[in-house]
Amino acid sequence: MLRHIYNILSILIFLQILGFNESIAQVKVQVVSQKISESVEWKQGMRLELNAERAEIYCTTHPLTTIDFEVTFIAKHENKKMAESDLKKMKWINETLSNKVFLRNYIELTRNESKPESDIKTIYHIKVPEECEVAISNYFGKIEINNLNFKLNITSEFSKIDLRNISGKATIKSTFGDISILGINGDIHIESNRSDIAISNISGMLDLHSILAEVIISRINEIKEIKIDAEKSKVIIQPVEMNRFYFDLDLTTAELEIPEAMKLNFTKNEIEVIKASFNDKENHTQIAVKLNIGSLIIEQ
Repeated sequence: MLRHIYNILSILIFLQILGFNESIAQVKVQVVSQKISESVEWKQGMRLELNAERAEIYCTTHPLTTIDFEVTFIAKHENKKMAESDLKKMKWINETLSNKVFLRNYIELTRNESKPESDIKTIYHIKVPEECEVAISNYFGKIEINNLNFKLNITSEFSKIDLRNISGKATIKSTFGDISILGINGDIHIESNRSDIAISNISGMLDLHSILAEVIISRINEIKEIKIDAEKSKVIIQPVEMNRFYFDLDLTTAELEIPEAMKLNFTKNEIEVIKASFNDKENHTQIAVKLNIGSLIIEQ
C-alpha cells in the first residue's frame, strides 16, 4: 500500500515538473539591438576615455593610427514593444576633443518615465594604437583588455576585470569585481575592495592594496619590487625561486604558512604580531607583505 502511494506521488511530481518545463518553453525572450561602428583618427598624445554602465568591454591594440570601436546596445524582454521602448532609453555620447576621444553610455528617463524593465547591456569592441592611453570606468559588467603597452586606468564596480599581456603603467581600482591578470610588466597599482585577485607571470613593480580578498601571485619574474598591504585577506605567494627575493613580513592577527627551507629572521614573534624577514635586503629584490587579519601562505 505504501509503495503504491509513493508511485502515485512520483507520477504527480513528474507531471508538475513537465508542466512547469512546458510553461518555461512557452516564454520566448525578444531581443532588440542597435549597432554603431566608427573610426577616429588618432594623434600622438590622444587618449581614449570610456564611461560605461552595464557594459561588456573588450579592448586591444592594432598597428593602425585609428581608434576603432563597435558598440552594440541590447534590450531583452518577453514583450518586444517593451524591449524596443527600453532600448530608446539607452543614450550614447561620442565626442572627440583635441586630445581625447570620449565615449559614454547611460540610461536617460524623461519626466514620469518608468525605469527599464528589460535586461539591458552594452557591448564595446575597441581597438587602439599601441601608444594610446586608455581610461575605463564601468558599473556592472566585465572588462577584458589584451596587449596594451602604454598607460591604463580602470575604475570599476561589480565588474570582472581580465587583463592579458599588459605593460607600461596601470592603475586599477575595483569594488566587488574579481581581477585576473596574466602577463604584466611595468608599474602596476591595484586597489581592491571585496575583489579577489589572481596575478601570474609578473615583472616590474606591483603596489597592491586589498580588503576582503583572496590574493594569489604566481610566476614572479624579474620584478623591481612587490608591496602588498592587505586587510581581512588570504594572500598566497608562489615565487618559484624563493631564494631570489628578500621577504619583509608584517602580520597582525594572521596565520603564516611557509616552506621548511624558509628560515625567517624574527624581530617580533608573538601570538597576534609577527615581524620577520628572509634573506638580506641589499642583494635581493623585495617582496613586502603587510597583513592585518587573514593568512599568508608562501609556497615553494
